[in-house]
Amino acid sequence: MIPHDPSKAQVDPRSLVFAGRDRELYQVITATGYVPDDQNFSDFCESLKSGRPWLISGTRGSGKTAFPEALASACNLTLCVVAGRDGLTQEEILYDWDREEQEIWMRENLAIAKGLPVNEQSAFLESARIKKWQREFLILGEVGLAYDLAAKAADSESPPPVLLLDESDKFGASIEDSLLMPLERGLIHIPRYEGGFIGITDRSMRPIVVTTSNDLRNKLSSPFVSRHVFSSFATPSLEKELEILAARNPEATSSQLALAIKLLDAVRGIAGLEDHPSIRESIDMSSAFTRDSVGDLDTQTLRRYLCHFVKSVSAQELLRLQDDYLVSSATAYHPIVDQWLAARDTEWAGQWGLSSTPETCI
Repeated sequence: MIPHDPSKAQVDPRSLVFAGRDRELYQVITATGYVPDDQNFSDFCESLKSGRPWLISGTRGSGKTAFPEALASACNLTLCVVAGRDGLTQEEILYDWDREEQEIWMRENLAIAKGLPVNEQSAFLESARIKKWQREFLILGEVGLAYDLAAKAADSESPPPVLLLDESDKFGASIEDSLLMPLERGLIHIPRYEGGFIGITDRSMRPIVVTTSNDLRNKLSSPFVSRHVFSSFATPSLEKELEILAARNPEATSSQLALAIKLLDAVRGIAGLEDHPSIRESIDMSSAFTRDSVGDLDTQTLRRYLCHFVKSVSAQELLRLQDDYLVSSATAYHPIVDQWLAARDTEWAGQWGLSSTPETCI
């Protein structure tokens, strides 16, 4: 769990959306440097209105995990995270009992019982056994904690936490099945627990659940998927990618943004490359160029930065054969990239003989 900062104000995303202030929420999120796709953001708002979890499917590096992280940061919300992996257990994500503390509790009460009249011992021990299942011995996993925090937030009229179920395609059938009840009913039933369950039934007050999937390991079950509002995160358009890069690297010059995006756009167009660079690599490249004050590109400089987006030996060998093409592409005129930059930078517009009015952007 990553707790919110109690010294700062919190923003309730649901309240903004229910009040018709979707764009205000959008601006709050973009202030962190994360720029959501308009359709995906609209889908997220629908999930908030419906109280349903939001399932995001998409390729690696498309910003799936970054969205709930940006949301929690922007709105100062507690973030609970379950990372999909082999061997994940229900006890880890939902709840478990502190067996050691329970044993100590019973030993202490057995000792007390021995000093009581015989006719009182049975009732005393029965009460102790019941109390062995009280809240102080309950250990909540990230999912259990998120639903418990949401119930407490509702009582105090505070914003709910964000629950990120990351890379859910790695969960496996048993974990998916264990999540069906909380995702649908908002409750986690706990046998023998004195309270019976944790969570909250009111959809408008449950945790803001964001589930991500790379669609690589296992196909998610229909019951699990049906509990979500669905979105697909695709590679953004060049205009959207430029908007994201500029937001993530506000100190980057037009030259650095242009070099990064033109280079990776050229790489994506090379036939035979199996793993194309995503928005994650674009952000890394523009950050590296900004950090190192790179204003131009040659073969030597290109090879120094290949490590940011080349992820295999075969790709490395392939791209090294394309050095000249990549350098020329990164430094040549690109109608979409250069017109987008020209609309925001008069010097860049003058360099390419373009108009600096926004209407020139494609």
